Formats: sequence, C-alpha cells, structure tokens
Amino acid sequence: MVSGPEGNSLSGAILAGGRGARLGGDKLRLTVGGAPVVERLLSLLSEFCGETVIAIGRRRPLPFSPAARLVEDLYPEQGPLAGIHAALAATGGEACLIVACDMPYLRRELLCALIAAWKPGWAVAFEIKGYIEPFPGIYPRSLLPQLEESLRRGDLGVQAFLRRVPAMLLPERMARGIDAEFTSFTNLNTPEDLLREGKCA
Repeated sequence: MVSGPEGNSLSGAILAGGRGARLGGDKLRLTVGGAPVVERLLSLLSEFCGETVIAIGRRRPLPFSPAARLVEDLYPEQGPLAGIHAALAATGGEACLIVACDMPYLRRELLCALIAAWKPGWAVAFEIKGYIEPFPGIYPRSLLPQLEESLRRGDLGVQAFLRRVPAMLLPERMARGIDAEFTSFTNLNTPEDLLREGKCA
C-alpha cells in the first residue's frame, strides 16, 4: 500500500452500493466517453492506493468484471455509511480514500489535496457552502467503532457523522482553486443528469 503522512498506508474504495433507482439502472453501468466511470476511478485510485475495493452493498450481477475486490455491506441497506464501514473493514490501510461510483469528473489534484492534509486518526473531506462533501474523502480505520455504533443506532447521515468525529474539513476556497466549477463533486443520479451532461449510461 502507498504510504501517506508519517508512513501510514492508504487503501482505496469505490462506493457502489446504491440500486440506482432514480437513475433507472445500476450506476456501475455509467459510461463517459465510452468507458465505464468505475474503470476511470479505479485507475485514479491506483495512483495513490496499494489496494482498492468496490463496496457493492449486496452482491448482485454486475455489467462487467472490475479489476478490484468486491465487498458487501456488513450492515445491509444502511446507505453510504455502511459502505464506508465495509470498505474500512475489508482493507488493510491505516485509512481509506473513498469515492463514489457516479463521480465521472473527479480530478486527481483534489485527491492530492486530501492526502496532503491527512493526519493519522482524522477524517478529511471538503466543505462547500456549509455542506460537507463526504466523497472524495479519507476515513481512518480508527473510526470503525464509531461507525458501528452509528449504524446500530440508525444514525446514518455521513455529514452528521463527520461532525461527531475527528475530521479536518478543507475549505471551499481550496476546492475552488483546484476545480473552479466544482465539477469533481458532480454526481449522476437521474436520467435528467445524464441528458444535461450529454452522457449516456
């Protein structure tokens, strides 16, 4: 695994647990420029992470065979927080760099900024206009007990979770300096999103 600050190792994960109900199909089928978005994300994470997993929620037939290990949620049907938990439980790094499978325009420089700010035991994410963008984000393995407690209680909001735990929130101006239009944070959730972006699933 790649070493980050103070020699700590970093794993990677792509969250792909959603059923894509609003999209009308599995988000792992999303393509941009004729290539699956998840393949681009795998390539991007491989620059920083010695191992990358795809957190798929519940196991299901996939449209292709991704070049990464698939992990299922240990707390099924509990949303992205369960995906973060599954990714940390399944990887061996001190922390996990986590992205969502529907982020086709994620910039490498944004990940570099997260990694540069990462400190052992702290989560790192961007805060834009008062909203915490959970992905991309770095989540340390030390958060596993808090994640399990939140999942057992049914406190499933990732933003609220990040406000309860040690987390470094990088400012909007930093994100804007890297990506002026914040396109890295674009999620493709609906057929309208696909049409607006001029892409196809």
